[in-house]
Amino acid sequence: MNKAIELTYELKNELNSLPLFQEYKRIKELVDSSEEIKELKREIAKTSDKEKKNQLLKQYNSHPLVVNYKELENEVSEYLLQICEIINKK
Repeated sequence: MNKAIELTYELKNELNSLPLFQEYKRIKELVDSSEEIKELKREIAKTSDKEKKNQLLKQYNSHPLVVNYKELENEVSEYLLQICEIINKK
């Protein structure tokens, strides 16, 4: 069991060293710390007018940082799925 845990930590360290994962973490931090994005989220949450909410959601989803973050998130997810498939085959 200890060997499996050790290998898991090695895999985690390897993944964290990949440029894709580093960029994902960097962009995630920018999204999480962006006051503009935080304010958009607050406005979306408190708006009850459906048309206004849709407009705010469109603005949020088209924000360059959010677009980049979602794309990277998809790439990371696909990468991790490939790893899971490889692990499950053995």
